Amino acid sequence: MKIAVASLGDPYSVKTWSGTPAHIIHSLEKRGHSISAITLITPTEPWYYNWLRRFYHRFQGKWFMSAVEKTTLQAIARQFDAEVARIKPDVVLCIHADFLAYTTFQQPAISIHDTTFASLVGYYRDFSNLAGRSIKAGNDMYQKALNRATATVFSAGWASESALKDYNVEASKIHTIPLGANLKEAPDAHTVHTWIGSRAQSDTCNLLFLGVAWERKGGPDALRFVVHLNKLGVKAQLLIVGCTPNIAAEFEPYVKQIGFLRKNIPEQAERLRQLLATSSALMLPSVAECYGCVFCEANAYGLPALGRHTGGITEIIIEGVNGLMLGESESPEAFAKRWAKIWNNRETYVELSKSSLNEFETRLNYDAFSAKLEDVIKLVM
Repeated sequence: MKIAVASLGDPYSVKTWSGTPAHIIHSLEKRGHSISAITLITPTEPWYYNWLRRFYHRFQGKWFMSAVEKTTLQAIARQFDAEVARIKPDVVLCIHADFLAYTTFQQPAISIHDTTFASLVGYYRDFSNLAGRSIKAGNDMYQKALNRATATVFSAGWASESALKDYNVEASKIHTIPLGANLKEAPDAHTVHTWIGSRAQSDTCNLLFLGVAWERKGGPDALRFVVHLNKLGVKAQLLIVGCTPNIAAEFEPYVKQIGFLRKNIPEQAERLRQLLATSSALMLPSVAECYGCVFCEANAYGLPALGRHTGGITEIIIEGVNGLMLGESESPEAFAKRWAKIWNNRETYVELSKSSLNEFETRLNYDAFSAKLEDVIKLVM
């Protein structure tokens, strides 16, 4: 089947949406489909956008979002329509529904997204101080996009529920399919089982924090978690990758700051692989998260994922199967007690690690995603 895959930025680039479009493309190509990439480009803004930014900031203390403006989306739609007319695909996959809003091409269109606009407002910090104009424009955009799509795939139930509740989309158009691990190559199961055995023999619980946004990714709570583990008698250390937060001197013994590691630099990519291979678990209690492919990546290495019960994380982590989630009213200290029971019983830890790998192999990979996506494609053809 001839499939067009469109995204803002090159769909084949690992820099576009953390490489998710590229992994979807490669998995579809493995299944025998012919893929044509459509690179959508942000158009030049009209002169008055800057005036609107200044106006809303100065007089309302609000943020004007240009990406949801009709003028911007219509310009993108013209690009989109022209590329579809040139390629003549059987079906179009649109990474993020936004860009479908004003398109007119006739082929079936499937949007792939991890959120809706409505679910972002007031959830992410950047969406917590929007101008009323931008909130209205964003919701209008998303309503048009969902109406325009022949089918919509969301990576988590929380987004699917928002589409149904906030935009009154027909349930038959909505499909929930978890995304996979954004790994160039996953380690083989035999190697992972060897790593699990080695980790279980370690006298230190090494908890890997992977994120560039310390506050949003729950860094302060991760630190409290590790500090309390040590108070409980568990020798534990937080390995911080992606950011360099200021850590109080009294907590420095419990932290190792590694800095930012780039996957496109071989030496740094290998360092990251080593950290995933030797750490005891991923500790990332994000305050806001639409999905979190990093949890899938951790499971690929047999690492239990320790996250928070919020957003799309609840689609990935099954409590006690491939990790644990910090409850909505649970303290990091109480969470640490729950983890300590698992770590102190190494048989339980090993079983959780093996179960985490199994979740990756059966559910949280792009072969599984594409198989289910194919079913959706067949429905719209």
